[in-house]
Amino acid sequence: MTEAYRLPEEFTTERHLVRRIRPSDAQALFSGWATDPEVTRYLTWRPHTDMSQTQDFIRRASRDWQAGASFPAVISPRQAPGDPIGMVHPRLVSTKVSYGWLVRRDHWGQGVASEIVRWVVAHALSHPSIFRAEATCDTANTASARVMEKAGMVREGLLRRHMLHPNLSDEPRDSFLYARVR
Repeated sequence: MTEAYRLPEEFTTERHLVRRIRPSDAQALFSGWATDPEVTRYLTWRPHTDMSQTQDFIRRASRDWQAGASFPAVISPRQAPGDPIGMVHPRLVSTKVSYGWLVRRDHWGQGVASEIVRWVVAHALSHPSIFRAEATCDTANTASARVMEKAGMVREGLLRRHMLHPNLSDEPRDSFLYARVR
C-alpha cells in the first residue's frame, strides 16, 4: 500500500527555504502579512487585529499537519531563513491537493509564489496517490492566475459565486479554477 501524501517538513527551491510553520513564527506572520489589508485582500479571512488570531491559526495549522489534512509552510529566502516572506498551504483531499499561498507585500513581483507553487505541484504529482493539483482565485486576482499558469496549471473553468472574500464583498464572488493532472 502506498504511503499517504505529505509535504516534506522542510525543503529548498532555487532561492527559498520552505518549512513547516512553528509557534515561534507568530510575530513574523502577524506583522508581515496577517494584518496587511492588501496581502489579505483576496483571501477568505479578514486581516488579523490581535496576535491571538495568528497564534490560533498556527495551533490549527499544527493539528492539521499532524493529521495529514494540510501542510501550511512558511517561505523564507535561503540566505535569510529566519525571515518568513510568505506561506504556501497545500490541502489534501483524497487524490488531489488544493493550494493557497500568499507573499509579503515587499516581495511581490519577484517570482516567489511562482517558484514555490511550481515546486509543490510537481512534488504532489510525483506521488503515486495524487492525480490532481488545483487552486482557485478570484477572477480579479490576475497575479494568482499568472502564478498558476507558471506552475503548469490550466484554467478549467469559471466557478460562479464560488468563494466569499470578506475583504471585497459580503457575497460570494466568481473564481477561476486551475488544475494540473497526471
